[in-house]
Amino acid sequence: MRRYQVRDVVGRITTPLLVPDPADEQFFPGQPRELFDLLPGEKQIMGFTEELGANWHCQPTGRRLTHTAMLDYLADHLPYPTA
Repeated sequence: MRRYQVRDVVGRITTPLLVPDPADEQFFPGQPRELFDLLPGEKQIMGFTEELGANWHCQPTGRRLTHTAMLDYLADHLPYPTA
């Protein structure tokens, strides 16, 4: 695990990406913004706040809110099948 660094491969990400960024995160503070800043292509960062009930480590475990945000993002960025 220690050898793996996302900064070594982040430049190869070509798909639009939503980066969740929970406020007050205690296990990986600042890492969502760091990833966002390294991404070369289309991207969006989404803050998960205390007002949403998703600060601290609640965003990663608050699956309903996270899934809704991610699915909305995908619906806006993936091609709609025409056939």
